[in-house]
Amino acid sequence: MPAYSYKAVTPQGVTKEGILEAPSETLAAESLHAQGLIPVKIQAGKATAGGGKANASKKSAGLFGGKKVGQEDIMALTQQMSSMLKAGLPLDRALGILLEISDKPAVQELVQGIQNQIRSGKRFADALDESGKFSRFYINMVRAGEAGGSIDDALGRLVDYMARAKELRGTVISALIYPAILAFVAVVSIIALLTFVVPQFAQMFQDMGGELPTITKVVMTAADTLQHYWWAVLGGFLLALMLLQYVLTNEKARTGLDRSMLRWPVVGGLVGKIETARFSRSLGTLLHNGVPLLGALKIAKNTVSNRVMAAAVEESADSLKQGESLTRTLLGKGVFPPYALHMLRVGEETGRMEELLREVADIYDDEVKTAVKQMLALLEPVLILVMALAILVIIGSVLLPMINMADLVK
Repeated sequence: MPAYSYKAVTPQGVTKEGILEAPSETLAAESLHAQGLIPVKIQAGKATAGGGKANASKKSAGLFGGKKVGQEDIMALTQQMSSMLKAGLPLDRALGILLEISDKPAVQELVQGIQNQIRSGKRFADALDESGKFSRFYINMVRAGEAGGSIDDALGRLVDYMARAKELRGTVISALIYPAILAFVAVVSIIALLTFVVPQFAQMFQDMGGELPTITKVVMTAADTLQHYWWAVLGGFLLALMLLQYVLTNEKARTGLDRSMLRWPVVGGLVGKIETARFSRSLGTLLHNGVPLLGALKIAKNTVSNRVMAAAVEESADSLKQGESLTRTLLGKGVFPPYALHMLRVGEETGRMEELLREVADIYDDEVKTAVKQMLALLEPVLILVMALAILVIIGSVLLPMINMADLVK
């Protein structure tokens, strides 16, 4: 049976460490709960915090920095904080325990700063804001939880939101890894053929004399350009990267790209579904936590990365101030899927907006996963076909003059 090292706290706030055997991590956590402990960290393996493995990780954190607090760290802190607050520990004690169990200097510095701010009299949400490590969405969720006296519930919902966002992001990224590798191999193979293989036949073709086929001339010219003017090709590539960076950083250019992207075949629909799922989940979570609709729209807008869709949300919030319907304004923009907006309209009319928003988010999360799989199923054979055709053209351009010469000899 697998062994798990754990860190947990008692209801009185005393930290405990040890090893237990369990069939899975979930059952290990249940075993700790049965013992009256609050698990804050469970890790596969027999190393305890004082043992070699943990010491090695601490040394590694010291040597290699741990200088940056990433989303994984934020999610882990949120999960641990939620568990401890739900168990009845006071906020200051929970932060103290997080400080003790963390083995990453950057995380320790972050937690220490938040604890110091709270001890100086600041509210938890304000302390998070001062740290500069948390999004406006996160801070406003905590602020709403403080106002309603349920910070633990707010943190629990944040964990759920981040887990789902991470799952969706992971689905898209993992689906793109294989096509990216395939495209890289194709480009490297073609460059290798043009740089090292084709030039070997150039002198032979010159000695043969006669008129070369057009396709051979084109490939020979490409090989000569790549061999003798590689700096120009590299410069063009770098220029293209600079242009892309300009488009992504310039507000007007990025807005134009985002607008056109929504019209692209296949990709436009996928982008729309991803942004709709993200917007619906963030808005539904905020409303459930007690944030007023107008304020929730302003915050949820920041979770939408497509500039055109974010602008539509902002304009709908402005229209809401004038007493207009939220869904009517969004429908007029024509950038969100009609089904999602009709569900939102039903939510407005029935007072079940937060529930239907979460349902819409679940639906579009599933649709994104299905669409990504379909795109991947189409993209892989297309890339293989393009690579095969490119290599076939290069090899054919070399063999064709040799075949012609053999026919002349006969």
